Amino acid sequence: MFLCGMILVPRPPAWAEHPCAKCHPKEVAGYAVTQMARALGPPKARPPGKFFHALSGTRFSIQSTPARMVQRIERRGAMGEYTVAYALGSGSHAYAYLIELDGHLFQSPIGYFAGRGWGMSPGYESNRSPDFYRPVTRDCLFCHSGSARPVEGTFNTYQNPPFEAEGITCERCHGPSEAHLQNPVPGSIINPANLPERARASVCEQCHLAGEERIPNPGKQLSDFRSGMELEDVYAVYVSKVSRDPEGVNPLRVVSQVEQLALSHCARESRGKLWCGTCHDPHVQPANPKTYFRARCLSCHGAALLAKHSKPDFDCLGCHMPQRPVSDGAHTVFTDHRIARRPAPASASVSSVELPTELVAWREPAGALAERNRGLAEIKVGDRLESFSMVNDGFKRLMACWDKFPDDPAVLMGIGKGFLVANDGAHAAQVFELAIQKQPNVALGYLYAGLAWRSAHDETKAVGYLERAVALDPQMEQPYHVLLDIYSEAGNREMVRRTFERYHQAFPNKIDAQIGLRETKGGL
Repeated sequence: MFLCGMILVPRPPAWAEHPCAKCHPKEVAGYAVTQMARALGPPKARPPGKFFHALSGTRFSIQSTPARMVQRIERRGAMGEYTVAYALGSGSHAYAYLIELDGHLFQSPIGYFAGRGWGMSPGYESNRSPDFYRPVTRDCLFCHSGSARPVEGTFNTYQNPPFEAEGITCERCHGPSEAHLQNPVPGSIINPANLPERARASVCEQCHLAGEERIPNPGKQLSDFRSGMELEDVYAVYVSKVSRDPEGVNPLRVVSQVEQLALSHCARESRGKLWCGTCHDPHVQPANPKTYFRARCLSCHGAALLAKHSKPDFDCLGCHMPQRPVSDGAHTVFTDHRIARRPAPASASVSSVELPTELVAWREPAGALAERNRGLAEIKVGDRLESFSMVNDGFKRLMACWDKFPDDPAVLMGIGKGFLVANDGAHAAQVFELAIQKQPNVALGYLYAGLAWRSAHDETKAVGYLERAVALDPQMEQPYHVLLDIYSEAGNREMVRRTFERYHQAFPNKIDAQIGLRETKGGL
């Protein structure tokens, strides 16, 4: 066991001691050095450093040793200091860092980038008051941990320890191993290469197809997916309609390898034969990628290609799958999987970003789930992009299929959000209250009911629901902000002070909580 922040975490056995290593030592040893195996773990020592975020006037400093990493934040005379609990990512491109607070996981606003050093994590660059309180949900961790252990019904609360396994394990691709360990014969465990085409693709798509939004089926979580299933048995992925056009610009994103490959001439002409495993062996980290992947290209195209190639070269990837900057990850470059004959200029990867105006399913789920899941995706993406038209489209879909999912909390929450975006707080509140009846111990429902009653100008009911949200989850930040707004608008300085005291008690190192408490006590 070792102490990491405030979490007591069991260290997994060395890969050499992994149960699979007894019969598959070469595969296990090869996998141990891959990016997937190193996707999450304790923070490694990085160079100490400082970073100034000019937009917010925030100063960061980092102290790092092999045993401990501490990150400090300072702004407007307030200071917070955090021991990092986990590093997210393999480090090939970057590390993001997680802290723990009373069983909750949050992301640090500062990250470490390969070849560049310390900088703002993606999404924090334009934040005017960055801090260490971006909630890390189970869906955030799905592709970065072997198995997270969230507390059901919560937003970002985890059991102790929060992970059964840190990095991605063998079971993510091969399915449950118990039967195979008891009877290690062919057929007692899944070999993805032998699966039907759709199930085979799903093994890789679970982490390499993020799309614009992923919508679980009723009663499901992303983590319910197991190798051998089709992705749509558990959830549907929605992408921008224009991203399906092979002739479109389609800017490169961090998690879009599956989308890019599907656009390639190679994949489209192969009629399903070309898949991720054609080129990638997950048990191997090539010592010489140029030679390794060149052999993969020639296995399909043949050596005869070189004779008619306009400029023969030994680096197929360098020309046809170059490293490009991505539109949604600061300071990082990723391999372009579109395998273009004549790749577009690198600037097109970032400068030509277009926000999605229409969503389509990567593969349509069955029956009524098609309308349910697309409606939920449109509301989530539309809300994120502040697109009223997309939210309205999603709202109409959910209203049309509500009778097929009358007790579905996700549908109720989606319809409530649609009413809320349309400034119909009273109807939104009624629907959120129905969702609360289905899930009475979920703080998020009470938060949205509070927002709805505030929109309906019933501050008394709003406060009641917001207080219930705080009682259920004191480390959910938004209810404090809404309560502070309500009390400030009412001129109730005493309740403003008391709310800041509770906010500060829940988040003792948070800069805004410190400043607010200081100013209210000073009579400002």
